[in-house]
Amino acid sequence: MARNQPLTPELFGKALDRLIGMVVEAKAHMKIGLGLGQTLKGDPAIAQVAPIFWYMSLTSHLDVAQLIAFKLFDKNHGTLSIYYLLKHAENLKGAFLNATPSQVEAILRVANGQITGLLTSPLQQIYLKRNRMLAHFDRTIISDPEKVEAEVKVTFSELNIIFNVAGSVLNEVSVRFRDVSASYDMVGSEDYKAAIDLITEGKCAQIRAYEAESDPWGGLRPNKCN
Repeated sequence: MARNQPLTPELFGKALDRLIGMVVEAKAHMKIGLGLGQTLKGDPAIAQVAPIFWYMSLTSHLDVAQLIAFKLFDKNHGTLSIYYLLKHAENLKGAFLNATPSQVEAILRVANGQITGLLTSPLQQIYLKRNRMLAHFDRTIISDPEKVEAEVKVTFSELNIIFNVAGSVLNEVSVRFRDVSASYDMVGSEDYKAAIDLITEGKCAQIRAYEAESDPWGGLRPNKCN
């Protein structure tokens, strides 16, 4: 299908599903990353179990979330993004189940207003981070890494704003287009807690076994072992 060819209603629905799925995935990465970070900060004994693994896991979740934020609002020609979806919604005004063409136009104005009004600064940081560290590597990081990291810093608050606005826009389009409300909670996205519990139980068992055969444990204890 040619890049500039208008979407059919069927393909529009598929594009909508894919973008909603991206928000679901991003929110799950955010939840897991934040949850792991809070757990490890609050329980140093568990953080010491596998520090490299934990570090790599935390940075991976954050990096993926940031890349998804960029992809959702990618301005490059020919990419699937929210901009792309809203553009084609204009061409499909007559195909919306729960909105007249004039109502669709109003929905699109509100959506574009939300993006412009709420996301200008967060998206600027995401574009900067993507272009200087995630997709490419700014050479300045060799001479002044602290400066580069400060300039491209993206906060969890900024990511939350991006995903909340993206979710709101996509949900409004979904409800109006096909009378389906989107859910952004990934089922099972908190199962990392079960993994943490198993690691904690294993560490506590190791400590008990050590103390049964030797002196009292001299290292850190998981909170649940105290």
